Amino acid sequence: MGVILSEKMIEDVKHFVKAHDRESLQQVILDMQPADVADLVEHLDHDERLFIIELMMPEGAGEVLLEVEPPVQERILHSLDTEVITKIVQELDSDDAADLVGDLPAERVREIMDSAHEDVVEELRKLLPYPEDTAGGRMALEYVAVNANATVQEAIEGLRLKKDEVENVYYLFVVDDYQRLTGVVSMKDLVLEPAERKIREIMNPEVISVDADADQEDVARLVRKYDLVSVPVVDEHHRLVGRITHDDVLDVMEEETDEDMSLMTGVIHQEIAEESTLRISKARLPWLIIGLFGGILAAVVINQFEPSLKKVIALSFFFPVIMAMGGNTGTQAATVAVRGLATGDIGLVNIGRRILVEMKVALFNGVVCGLILGVVVGLWLSDYRLGSVVAFALILIVLNSGFIGAFVPLALYRLNIDPALATGPFVTTSNDIISLFIYLALVTGFLKMAA
Repeated sequence: MGVILSEKMIEDVKHFVKAHDRESLQQVILDMQPADVADLVEHLDHDERLFIIELMMPEGAGEVLLEVEPPVQERILHSLDTEVITKIVQELDSDDAADLVGDLPAERVREIMDSAHEDVVEELRKLLPYPEDTAGGRMALEYVAVNANATVQEAIEGLRLKKDEVENVYYLFVVDDYQRLTGVVSMKDLVLEPAERKIREIMNPEVISVDADADQEDVARLVRKYDLVSVPVVDEHHRLVGRITHDDVLDVMEEETDEDMSLMTGVIHQEIAEESTLRISKARLPWLIIGLFGGILAAVVINQFEPSLKKVIALSFFFPVIMAMGGNTGTQAATVAVRGLATGDIGLVNIGRRILVEMKVALFNGVVCGLILGVVVGLWLSDYRLGSVVAFALILIVLNSGFIGAFVPLALYRLNIDPALATGPFVTTSNDIISLFIYLALVTGFLKMAA
């Protein structure tokens, strides 16, 4: 049962920690899930966090550390002795242990490997070489595999032997004599089929697997597409090396969503729980500087059309409208494109169709908004010819922004670059500059012709 944190609960926990009242603390934490304890830990001061972790050593501490935000986790691990971390790691599943150890400095990793149990060390040696954002970096080494020539009875006995080692068994993976993945057997078939029947006779050979080097985003897309609860991971020789369960995939989806949202807004490599002013500024400042120089370039564009602005100063009143329409249109198109690429609804085969759709939408929206702005300008300045020019300018601006917003992320996707990089300050700034240029160029041309 989940627990909703309250200010009173946090204050009570702080009081218990200050009084070193371990018994009261244990009563509070005993009824809480690891995720709830992690949420509580994030609301405490550093020394209070360490007290809670020490209280939950070793198994409970590991489950909580896996749930806390990376910046908090990093500071806690930095303050714990290597011996303590080793005890925690030895209580975790292989994939969780690798996740916890993988972010530590190389020197501390070596110390843990020197002091941990041999089986834990062997698991870490298999998992740590894989990048964190790959299938290999996400997989667990705990799984149940059975030889295709085994009987149903032998498979059930093998499953019983691993009952304490492997949690949440959804399928038994079937391998040949060389450990190559050849199929899967559901728990239902295993229970219902006769004990003497061979596994190869009841297995499903159409098994969906992923390479250990596959990107975690591809794994998430595969799970979502085929509604999988567990995915076997194979090496370059198609030998079974691990599995990824749906709970790990949910974590991947959350991470990828966070990453895309961060990239789209120019907030790169900043964790939500980060408290360091310097780290947060380091993540945001580069994009703000890009936006600053983009604004300066926009000012240069405006300066080139100074004579036109002097003639009809009221035209400058519509700069916010022009820039907002261009920026909003571009961001809308880019957001749809990035989301479609992330979910797999948009792929390389239908990029052209997607751009065409966005262009049609932009044209329709541009005509509607352009007519509205044209009427406003005509009434305001008592010049409907100038209003028509402004309306035409806005149509072109919206059309251009829709194209940029849709095309850039799709083009980056084709170039194997994260499409989320296309949005945020980059698209907004480029649209501002181009929108101002279109607006002022058309208005200047009209004023020259009318002079």
